[in-house]
Amino acid sequence: MRIPSFVVSCAVLLASPLVFGCTCASAQVTTAASNHRTMTTPAQAPMLTPGLDHPAEPFSYFAQPTDEIGVMDAQAATEITPEGYLRTGSAELLFFTGPGQDRLLVPVRARLRTLTDGHLPIDHYHVLRNGIDYRFTVFAATLDGRTAPDGSGVLVNFLRVRLVNTTAQPTRAIFAAATRYDAEPNTASDQHGEFRFNRPVAGRFPGDYRQPGESFDPNWVYSFAASPGSPEQTTTGRFLRSGELIYSFPSRVGNATVYRSLTLATRYNYPPDLTPRTLPANPTTAVGLTRWMPVIPPHGSLTLDLKMPVQPTRDPATIAAIEAASLDRSLARTTAFWQQILAQGMQLTLPEPKVTDTFAMSLVYDLIARDHIGPNFIQTVNKLHYHSFYLRDGADIAHMYDLTGYPAIARQTLDFFSLSQKPDGNFLSQPQQYDGWGEALWGYGQHYQITHDAAFAAWALPQIDRAVDWLIAARAQDPLHLIPASNVRDNEYIPGHLTGYSFLALSGLRVSIAMARSAGRDDLARKWQPVYDSYRSTFLAVLDKQTAANHNIIPPALDGDPSGQFWGNLLAVVPEPTLALFDPRVTATLRAAQARYAEGIMTYGDGRFLHHYLTIKNTLTEVVRDDPADQLQATRELYALLVHTSSTQAGFEFAIRPWGERNFQDNLAPHGWFAAEYRTLLRQMLVREDGADLHLLSVVSPEWIGPGKTIAVRQAPTQFGPIAFTFTQPDATHARLQLDSHFTIAQNRTTAPRQLILHIPWFLRLDAAQADGHPLHLSPATTESGATLTLPATTHTVTLTWSPLASAPGANLSYQQAVEQYKAEYTRRYNAWLHGQQGQPTATAATP
Repeated sequence: MRIPSFVVSCAVLLASPLVFGCTCASAQVTTAASNHRTMTTPAQAPMLTPGLDHPAEPFSYFAQPTDEIGVMDAQAATEITPEGYLRTGSAELLFFTGPGQDRLLVPVRARLRTLTDGHLPIDHYHVLRNGIDYRFTVFAATLDGRTAPDGSGVLVNFLRVRLVNTTAQPTRAIFAAATRYDAEPNTASDQHGEFRFNRPVAGRFPGDYRQPGESFDPNWVYSFAASPGSPEQTTTGRFLRSGELIYSFPSRVGNATVYRSLTLATRYNYPPDLTPRTLPANPTTAVGLTRWMPVIPPHGSLTLDLKMPVQPTRDPATIAAIEAASLDRSLARTTAFWQQILAQGMQLTLPEPKVTDTFAMSLVYDLIARDHIGPNFIQTVNKLHYHSFYLRDGADIAHMYDLTGYPAIARQTLDFFSLSQKPDGNFLSQPQQYDGWGEALWGYGQHYQITHDAAFAAWALPQIDRAVDWLIAARAQDPLHLIPASNVRDNEYIPGHLTGYSFLALSGLRVSIAMARSAGRDDLARKWQPVYDSYRSTFLAVLDKQTAANHNIIPPALDGDPSGQFWGNLLAVVPEPTLALFDPRVTATLRAAQARYAEGIMTYGDGRFLHHYLTIKNTLTEVVRDDPADQLQATRELYALLVHTSSTQAGFEFAIRPWGERNFQDNLAPHGWFAAEYRTLLRQMLVREDGADLHLLSVVSPEWIGPGKTIAVRQAPTQFGPIAFTFTQPDATHARLQLDSHFTIAQNRTTAPRQLILHIPWFLRLDAAQADGHPLHLSPATTESGATLTLPATTHTVTLTWSPLASAPGANLSYQQAVEQYKAEYTRRYNAWLHGQQGQPTATAATP
């Protein structure tokens, strides 16, 4: 996470436990946590009219959404701006409709977008004007329909606009396109327009931030040209910038012919002068205007197809190939490609499409964010403002690939980690970000846990050994004998020995030792085990002292200052357990984090901003704690996370003010770390390992339970081998779990789990159960809220009889209910803000 240049106060907001999606349990820590610091409350953010959310349209959280279209492994992608324009590293393609009230051409503003099938990178949006519905379909593809490794393959943005007359009388449609270099910046010091990314940027080394593109040149020569052939045969036009194709367009469609102008405003120049020339243009000047004004018959339509190369080209053969490319054929190939990719991994069936669409599209977003340059597969966060590699993000993204059925992609991702190992053995992708040490080791170890790949272990273990040597030497020089102190002003945003760096170091060592033992390298395991034991003992002694002075709350840093932002201090039990699940410090820290929530998710910057994926560190902890209250909270957080996505399933990082303008500034979506964490979270809710045990259905939403509803998991990899199951419910009191496991044998030993643990949702009471036709004895605890059934690993069929627990809270939770709750609370706060009131939450806002 990159932090802007605001100065973070040492005061931390402990938000009201009554804010949307926050639990009453959070209130328990508010008084204690506030005793040691000055409390501040951020000023009320300006708000938007609730009319932003139309009840007949899919809910989309962002007021100014950005989207990304691209292909797997290319070096660049295209932003769909908040307006609906296409931004590449070299130009923006703008759209207009008309006529307007005070001008012929009105810039398109299409906030709401949807995706093909809800989860394919083919964006759809529309604008309705004067009875004409302008329906956009936008996607990116290479000319050969494949990925684009090492910059090979010509990447093209395809745009189709259907002009549909929704009226019963002939109506004139007006559609226009133009191009510019950039949007208007907010200030003279900004390097780009609002809601845009910096470009061009040449990375200094593999994985560094980069944006292929061109700098603005006031001496560009602008021109129009037609495809080769006689005017009667030509149906495609070109707009060129110094001889490079910026976009191509249809010269004629039916009886509609194109009007062309080098500038948007012709002033007294009519008919416009199309002589190729330089223009007195600045980066924001719209140039290369094309316009169509056909009369559409009643309920008729007209289709316009435009193409924009992601990197402008002057090569005649490439230009001809772009113009000859069939949009329909490219669309079909793009659809088939992504469907094939999605079919290779873990498959989910749940009663809520939003949940599964976000799961699927999150994979697509992370694959679009991946670069293939030379021999390297470089996992970036997105190809917009975060087009760079981070060990911290990369480890979690690789873990997601492993957990959800893409081990080959995970291995390619992890191969690049070795380039971040320094000569001294440390893993470091950014200066002083020492969490990279633990993230790299953990990334290697968790990959082996899933794959049992001996060749990978042989490759990774020598790197880990050099890394352990670095740790030994670094600890010897450190006054606390821990991972060295840092002052990166990122994430925790506090100098010192960051707690999360130690949690991650221990997680990395833990799985590395297990890998060494499993791979037959007992020599390494014997060398590393004392390092782990010593580090853990030293760290816990420091942690004991700091938490004792901090009301049992684990602080972000270990040097005596309890301020800073919650981040790595939330990693006490995930990804690997350092403390016990119900250690009082884990519980106190979890409750303190929840007390900071606003709009149901985590805040950052002392409560001034929402932080999306940071929430998931808490949610994953709740999933593994096997407690009814945690199950309930995890479900609430799942829906709060989904409420804060776009209608194209994109998550964000931070910069949105709570109950404000829903505006992430230049911190653009989609965010790849959210995408990975969301997929990991949903997988862990349904299937997760815990030592030698395999847990099923750890957290299940009430919306997934009921007559005729099905929960299905297929092709789910685990450390024990793949598993699939189908959970059907013929009526309100009966359910059937059908298991299909393929636990494997590796290195002459079985990897089957010791046992299966099936979780009963917190809102149901288990009355009877059978496993493979044999009745199971139910203890009194088994019939209480949050019960579990322990089953043999060989179990194939489980039948359940249950009944609802009348006293169980949250029994009506669902995504749609969370959306309606959010909109209602936003409306209530808006009305209070509009009339000068405080807009504090109502007492019922948190209870669905």
